[in-house]
Amino acid sequence: MDKKAICLGELLIDFVSTLNGVTLRDAPGFEKAPGGAPANVAVGLSKLGIETYFIGKIGKDAFGDFLRMTLDKNGVKTDYLTSTTKAKTTLAFVSLTEEGERDFVFYRDPGADMLLDQSDIIDSIFSGSGVFHFGSITMTHEPSNSATFKAIQLARKYGYLVSFDPNLRPALWKTLDEAREKMRLGIELSDVVKLNEEEAMFIAEANTIEEAIQYLQRSYNLALVIITLGKEGSILIHQEKSLRVEGFPVHAVDTTGAGDGFVAGLISSLYMFWNDLRERKPIPDDTLRYAGRRANAVGALTTLKKGAIPALPTQEEVEIFIEENPL
Repeated sequence: MDKKAICLGELLIDFVSTLNGVTLRDAPGFEKAPGGAPANVAVGLSKLGIETYFIGKIGKDAFGDFLRMTLDKNGVKTDYLTSTTKAKTTLAFVSLTEEGERDFVFYRDPGADMLLDQSDIIDSIFSGSGVFHFGSITMTHEPSNSATFKAIQLARKYGYLVSFDPNLRPALWKTLDEAREKMRLGIELSDVVKLNEEEAMFIAEANTIEEAIQYLQRSYNLALVIITLGKEGSILIHQEKSLRVEGFPVHAVDTTGAGDGFVAGLISSLYMFWNDLRERKPIPDDTLRYAGRRANAVGALTTLKKGAIPALPTQEEVEIFIEENPL
């Protein structure tokens, strides 16, 4: 099959604190950077040689122009990126606290990404076949929630492998119960789901990662679940088995976008056994380990430079990195 990926979700401006180790309150200044998890994944896939399209909505303003230009510059096709005068491009202010946690404030009341509409989602987007990837931020409000689920249904109708990264941001939801309900529905409609430890336990209402894994295996007919463990690597859950894939020891400069880089590395690897996953056939352990190791490599490489999109590696950089870091 042709390597084609479609990513749907938020595309926004991150204003990142110029000083690490402080809260937003104490940040002395901010630097503009393109952001949004599905957009980061789209750029990551494009850099890895996958033909990638992005579905989303930006404001008709200078920030929206900058974001469209950023995707175009990185080879992501913006045919389905629409713009509006009804809201400004969404902004997020971000700082890394002394404890290593990210402090977020979003300006989207509404933001343009929330105005993605069902009329923006048309059948012709899903011509051909490939992988469709989405997040949960467009599920927080209407009309983008209905647009997201329409896109999922069309992707399934046309035989796409459906990938979901919930990317929990509690501040954007009316209640955490609503967040959990929508994320569970997203998982139910997906083939491949990527979670971090916090998200896995949140969705499962579990106290341990082991309980979360049992819940996911028991509750959903997923082709593949991946739980990222930061620098410790990842766990791949396929049918009745779970595989631990070790991470790469690197001196991280900035962890922003590492999870999105991981997703891009994973999706680009899934094309080797895309049909088998879609049909829920068993995948050999060695094949799964290769996909997990490649995803870990992309995630690790993304931490070696500041910013998300500028740090995402090319296919050649990933191959060299893996060769230089054998098992």
